[in-house]
Order: sequence, then C-alpha cells, then structure tokens
Amino acid sequence: MITMFKVSLASISLVLAAAAWSAPQKLQEEKELELVNFKSVKKVLQQDGLSQSVKLKEKKVDAMKKERSVVEESRYTYPTQDEMWGFISEYWLVKNAQLLQWDFQKPDYGLEKSFATILEGMGFYQKKFKILLLNNPTLVRAALPGNEGEVILLVSVPFIRSLDLSKLEISLLLLEDFFRLELGYFKKAVETEKLRTLSGTSFLGAKPDQSMIQEVLKKYDQQINETGFTFQQQFETTKKMDNFLKSNPELWNSYFRLLGKIDRMVKSNHQYKDYVRLYPSPEMQVKWLSPPEKVL
Repeated sequence: MITMFKVSLASISLVLAAAAWSAPQKLQEEKELELVNFKSVKKVLQQDGLSQSVKLKEKKVDAMKKERSVVEESRYTYPTQDEMWGFISEYWLVKNAQLLQWDFQKPDYGLEKSFATILEGMGFYQKKFKILLLNNPTLVRAALPGNEGEVILLVSVPFIRSLDLSKLEISLLLLEDFFRLELGYFKKAVETEKLRTLSGTSFLGAKPDQSMIQEVLKKYDQQINETGFTFQQQFETTKKMDNFLKSNPELWNSYFRLLGKIDRMVKSNHQYKDYVRLYPSPEMQVKWLSPPEKVL
C-alpha cells in the first residue's frame, strides 16, 4: 500500500515539476540541415540529383518537430479530473498517515472476498475497490474516489471491535459507504472551481498552480472530519441500501440490526459522540426502514 501511494505521488510530482524542465534540444536532423547552406550549393545539388533528397529530409524534420511539439506540450498538462481524484485521495492518505494509522499489523477479516461477493450479488461486477483498515478510533469510516472509478474504503478497527461486528456487518457498512460515494456527495462537497477548470488543461509557458491540490486537500479534511453528510443525503443512501437489499431478506435484516447496534453505541459511548454529526443519524435510519405503523 505504501509503495502504491509513493508511486502515485511521484507521478503527480513529475507533472507539477514539468515547468522547470529545460527547453527541448534540437533534433539531429535539424543540426545536419544547418551545417550546410543549401542555397549556396543549389546548382551542385541539382547536378548531383540531391535536391529531392534535401526536400524530403526537410519534410521529415518538419513532421518530427510537430510530433515532438505535441509530446512536449503533453508534459505540461494537468491530469484529467478523473486522474486527479486518485492522486489527491492517495496524497491525502499519505499526508495523514500518522493520524489515520493505516500502516499497522492488521487483522485478517477476509473483507475483500466478503465485500466483492456482496457487490456481485448487487450486480456490481469487476468493480475496483481497496479496503484500508485504520487503527484510529475517531475517524470511523470514509469512502474516497480513486483512479479510474476505483473506490477507497476506510474503516476503523477500534470501531469494529467496539461494536463486535461480524465480517458480514463490516461488509454492509462498506456497502453503505460505497453507495454514498456512488451518489456523488463526496465529490460535490470537495470539488473546487480550480479543479474543474484546470484539470486536463496545459500550463505550458507558466508555473503549475499547486494551490489547486492544496485547496481540495483542505476540503477533504473538512468533509471527512467536520462536515459529513446531510439528513437528505443519508435518507437517499439508506433508501438505496433498502432497494438493493430487500431482495435478500438475510442481508436486509443484518443491515437493519447493524443500524440498531450503531445507534445504541453512539448514544452510550462518548468516544463516538461526533458520529451522528457526520452520519445523521442511525436512529432515523432505523425509522426510515421500519414499516409504517398501522392505524386501527
């Protein structure tokens, strides 16, 4: 995991450092053409039948210069917005590694296989995801956008242990975060005007605007640690879980019981008092899923 993050960060560092590269050197063919003043020896060339050869070489040089120009310009281009999400998410994870404590000896819950099975049961085949276990009791859970539609799912091991969650319950918790990210709430909350306008554009002849990344990183911090999601977003996420799970009563009942467990814990454990501010609210989620009371 550390290697993956370092490789990605190295990639974006190369892009942002491109403005400092030296001017491109002349092609060897250009140098050869400059060695001789072909106008002064035009008659000799014509007599030797070399004029056509010179013209062909000049055309080749022009074509190569145009091709090199395209390659050079691509080196001074910001990654596309889809590529940016993966870079920034991994950058945020590395930047906050000490706080998140994801680099520790992790228990083997078998979550990758369990979660993949649930996704496939919901009709999401070959969906790319990474599950990152955190040794952090305060940052309970999060879902971040990765490269090429990949989902990076974070979940706290102390939170799992406090609730004594089963492998299935953890996977359902991850599924809820997966749907929440799929609904686009996170990207909408952290996206900035600079990210929208600069992604995929060229900064040839100018310094790269690194403040674009810093602004988005700041919004990552705010969204994950302070802002969270609205009641309406939580309602829509819960209803989506309901729609996908109702065809499997065992999964639906497990999800319903899971929400009840979370509700009881956040009410009794002061350590998780901020949970309902970020994810409002397990009690309301239970009510939204409960059948309407019959009026006699």
